[in-house]
Amino acid sequence: MSGINPYLKAQNVLETPRQLEYRLFSSVTRALMEIRPLMQSKTPGDVAKIAYAIGWNRDVWNHLMPEVLDEANALSKDVKVSLVNICLFVNKRTQEITRGESTDIEPLITVNRNIMDGLK
Repeated sequence: MSGINPYLKAQNVLETPRQLEYRLFSSVTRALMEIRPLMQSKTPGDVAKIAYAIGWNRDVWNHLMPEVLDEANALSKDVKVSLVNICLFVNKRTQEITRGESTDIEPLITVNRNIMDGLK
């Protein structure tokens, strides 16, 4: 028996790349929304949850960039530039939060929601 979950495999076959991206952004955005009330907390458990959620969000954006920059990608140059700038913004905001310079994750949530709106 294969180690692949048959339900997950079927779900992936039925989803378009846009639907998959939407689902990914939905999941990571939900994780960011769940840590909103924890942003002022200094307890180790809360700090770990915050680090996980913002790190996951940063990773999603960083993994998206090679696809955006791929010459085979049909997106317009303007859209590619915008997405690269968003990635740079996400990385900067993530660093600010990680360093304790900011606790405002709303811009990260807003960016993700805007991307989700574009994927609909």
